[in-house]
Amino acid sequence: MANPRILIVNCYSDNHRGARGNPWIIPQSIAPAVLAGMLDPARVDLRLGCEFRDGPFEDLAALQWAELLVLTGLNPSFDRMKQVTAYARVVNPRIVVAMGGPLARMLPNLSRRYFDYVCSADVEQLVAVVDAVFGPGHAAEVPIPRHDLLPRSRIIGYAETSRNCNFRCSFCSMTAEDRKFMTYDLDDVRRQIDALGYRQCVMFLDQNFFGGPRAYFRARMALLKDLFEQGKFGGWAALVTADFFTSAENVSLASESGCIGFFSGVESFSRAQVTAFNKKQNLVLPQEETIRSCLEAGLIFHYGLIFDLADQRIDEVLAETDFIAANPHITLPSFLSFAIPMLGTPLFGSRLCEGLFLPNVRLRDMDGRSLVCHPVDPIEEAVAFAARMDKGLIAKRKLALHAWRFFRRYRASLSNWGLLSGLGNAWAMSYPRFGSNGRDGIRPGGDGCRSYLASSEPLGSLYRPRIGIPERYRGHFEALCVTDADGELHDDLIDDAASLLPQASDEKATIRTYTAIANNATAMP
Repeated sequence: MANPRILIVNCYSDNHRGARGNPWIIPQSIAPAVLAGMLDPARVDLRLGCEFRDGPFEDLAALQWAELLVLTGLNPSFDRMKQVTAYARVVNPRIVVAMGGPLARMLPNLSRRYFDYVCSADVEQLVAVVDAVFGPGHAAEVPIPRHDLLPRSRIIGYAETSRNCNFRCSFCSMTAEDRKFMTYDLDDVRRQIDALGYRQCVMFLDQNFFGGPRAYFRARMALLKDLFEQGKFGGWAALVTADFFTSAENVSLASESGCIGFFSGVESFSRAQVTAFNKKQNLVLPQEETIRSCLEAGLIFHYGLIFDLADQRIDEVLAETDFIAANPHITLPSFLSFAIPMLGTPLFGSRLCEGLFLPNVRLRDMDGRSLVCHPVDPIEEAVAFAARMDKGLIAKRKLALHAWRFFRRYRASLSNWGLLSGLGNAWAMSYPRFGSNGRDGIRPGGDGCRSYLASSEPLGSLYRPRIGIPERYRGHFEALCVTDADGELHDDLIDDAASLLPQASDEKATIRTYTAIANNATAMP
């Protein structure tokens, strides 16, 4: 009997001109490989696709080949999942479609209109779906991500040592899902790294690499040190929360085990804004001190800035970016974004209850570049500020000066790769449009040029079918609306209100906050 034919696609709504994909952006998604690893390779035939890396999935032959199509992706990808499903049903009417990811948990009822299976549990649920469609017996004896099905690279490989997050930031989809933090067995971590083969850098995709018992962290450092000394990889990097830096021992253990740097969610240098985001872990130490201590230990530090114009004035935000540009002790941010009130998060619930959402907001607009809430400043000024984010908030002269001063300060402590990585942020801040250009148009006045205002943003070419689509699937190419004309929850989402607007948690802070003067950008030298 022939093996079941299964196609797994990571969907992504790309803003770039022509939706060209992002093969050189770090990090990449390994969701398809992780899902594939749940299945016995001897009992199934698999193909993988990743729209984040390769651009829109338009392999009609693969859709005709597949008996089961499995779709995953982050919050904004729901529309794209519908579109790929429409293509699949047109060219292969007998195909079965399953979807999972955050929106399977946030929009379970709406999802059932479009997909045969809505997987609200973790990746292991895929086995149950495959067994339901094809009969029992398809589980892998020892699950391991199928990196062999991904494009080969000796530069960067990806692994995980834990699942979910133990903090509850107000804007984070992890908070919306409210799933228990779990650590992986050390033998599983070893198997993942062995399966990668040699990579110059292993990047751990944990939501919080430092989460869990401290004894487990030390055991993990011992494992990585052993593997590093064996030459299994040239170095590693991970995302950690700010509480990691409260102990110099943590940084030392990481460095000794081959760590080359971290990403951490700084989000803001304003204590008031950090508090508003419920990032309790970022109140443990001043942000600048955290970054400087990491760099001085020889480890590169990356972070992003999140602006919330519904809560911050534009002059406050600009004062923060000016402070960063004038401070060579810290890296420049890797990216800038507006706070996104993702479906089901506390920020989403509060903005909806306070009537701050703009009318006719679409899920497509919730990309961190469009205004989706009423700003504190006049909306015309907020739109102009959003446009500046795509042109560069910080003057190129200031960025060049920061890069030179940063280089002079850290050239002795950082490795060549660390310096290159840190200085690369100056390029990202100088030419942000190359990383976040308008929907299918980067020239002002060009087709698809962004308006930066929800409901008036162009949808882009993804919403124009590439093949003939019967009328019954036309709705798959309509954008999902989050709010109606009055800025209230759209009718299409009412049936899922229970998961979109969960009851507030009674969780209390358990982390001591620092008692120094508020680290406000406007007060810093």
